[in-house]
Amino acid sequence: MTPEPQSHAPEDASCVDQAGRTAFYFKSGGRSLFAWLHRPAAALAEHGVLICPPLGHEQVHSHRALRHLAERLAAQGFAVMRYDYHATGDSDGTESDPQHLATWQANVSGAVDWMRSEGGCRKVSLVGLRLGASLAALYAEQHEVESLVLWAPIVKGRRYVRELTALSQTAQLAAGNESAGIEAMGFVYPNELTGELAQMDLLAHSVRCQQVLIASSANAAGDLALLEHLTKQGVSVESMALTGYEGMMAEPHDTQVPHDALRSIVDWMKAKAQPVVTGRSSISAAGATTMLTSGPDVVRETLHHISRTPDLFGIMTEPGERPTSLPWIVMLNAGAAYRIGPGRIHVAMARQLAALGYPCLRLDINGIGDSVAADPEKENDTYTATAFRDVSLVCDYLHAQQPSRPIVLLGLCSGAYVAFQSAAQLPHSTIIESILINPLVFYWKEGMTINDTNTDQLVAWREYWNAIFKWSQWKMLLTGRTRMGFAGSIKRFAGHVMPRFLSSGRPAPQQEKSTPPSGYAHPARKDLPGDLSRIAAAERTLAMFVSDNDPGHFLLMYQARRKATQLMKEGRLQCRFIHQADHTFSTAQARQTFYQSLTDYLHYRFGSGRIEKRAVDEDCKLLAASLTA
Repeated sequence: MTPEPQSHAPEDASCVDQAGRTAFYFKSGGRSLFAWLHRPAAALAEHGVLICPPLGHEQVHSHRALRHLAERLAAQGFAVMRYDYHATGDSDGTESDPQHLATWQANVSGAVDWMRSEGGCRKVSLVGLRLGASLAALYAEQHEVESLVLWAPIVKGRRYVRELTALSQTAQLAAGNESAGIEAMGFVYPNELTGELAQMDLLAHSVRCQQVLIASSANAAGDLALLEHLTKQGVSVESMALTGYEGMMAEPHDTQVPHDALRSIVDWMKAKAQPVVTGRSSISAAGATTMLTSGPDVVRETLHHISRTPDLFGIMTEPGERPTSLPWIVMLNAGAAYRIGPGRIHVAMARQLAALGYPCLRLDINGIGDSVAADPEKENDTYTATAFRDVSLVCDYLHAQQPSRPIVLLGLCSGAYVAFQSAAQLPHSTIIESILINPLVFYWKEGMTINDTNTDQLVAWREYWNAIFKWSQWKMLLTGRTRMGFAGSIKRFAGHVMPRFLSSGRPAPQQEKSTPPSGYAHPARKDLPGDLSRIAAAERTLAMFVSDNDPGHFLLMYQARRKATQLMKEGRLQCRFIHQADHTFSTAQARQTFYQSLTDYLHYRFGSGRIEKRAVDEDCKLLAASLTA
């Protein structure tokens, strides 16, 4: 029997305040920026600390660590603000907007002004990481600040641009449009921006600050040069080598919070800049909603605390001016990347779809992003069984607002798994569909890792199987023109293919009917045909969007070809393929192709039908391809 989750009426979430944290929007240069304010319990701290994040993939990877830093500083009596620059994170703007560097410098100034005027802070210190450290230092040249922490600062912008260029060149897929700028780790750096960054040199500037800490993972040459430069300027500056930088900047699912480094920064702040605590503070609920532009359209974004226990936070993007009856689209975390998604893909997707009439909720499941787990040991679990409880709570929450509006679940990678199993398990009648984007697994159990899924072996098996029927491959093998020679190729073929062929080369024998798991849990056993049957029995549909070399479609057909083929013929399952795209659509071209394919599908599924014939023709081709794959 599935337990009834704790749900909350919409009015409970309007405050968006949770355990000393308040999410809100504020204006900078007329554009909306997203921020969090962390405060000491039941008190107003007159000494504020502004955390300036890094840029691009470094911002996504360090999000978890900077939240922990903010919580530590607030616990010691500081009011702490962390925020997203224009065109980053959850803030307004896109990568194509002009004058990014000047805008970001203005954003720092606007955030400090907010802390002084609205936050009641008489003193303000800045903590910056990577490019955030550089922006903090540039602000401190023009304005007096109490203290300045520069964590792994970018001293020479030209070197930083070279790093981005190297990342772009070593990416799995080439950017394909060098004239547009550098594409690195899913983010675009326009030529105008890289030109401005290349001119940045902290050794040509000074700071107006009583004390500075340069914190680095090692005594980098740039940090030492900056230390000498500021010392010559008469600034009281210290250097501290901190550990844990590499773990903090790892891929989101592998990040480690550098607690020793955070403790060192907080201890230094306490020693150099004592917090002053006097009373209570609050933020107007008006800051929970903002209007944004999405192309020619206006969309509205609202901050929601969906649940208190467990903590669930999300941001809703809706059409700004016209009500619609189109379904809610709930966007689930992709791995451990917080709600903006890899390369900020969820933000762009939500705003584009909202402009078309689809209200989109980009959600952090508990333990990811800003949905804080009560037990820190439960953070960053990308395949946690509690995700199904969280989806259930979201369904209750949305149903309380508009009982007649259906819900579509959408997820990339691990989010696709959660969307799939939620469709198979959850009893909510409001769930009508799950959209799976590049799923890596359809089954999971506690203690499992992604390396336990045999996905790589299955992909290799598919590649070898396809090669068997190509004369060109046989010709290379028989003439010894492969890289490993004839004997090496046969050995590798046998190692990859024969075990798979002998153990799993044909469908597994039918076993007794499986039952869905009790409560909110992973499936009791691997049974993809059974999961598909349960989804069909609940009258739900599935759509899969799969990149060229991703294994999702192959795994589906390998494990449940008969059932999947049946559902395709019945129109309950559709598969669409995104060419020249990697797992997270890390290039602008791949993202645009995916957005267009998703938009076309949603129009066909729920919209006006103006592209219905083209979509049907496309689906027929895909079905034929899948049956012969």
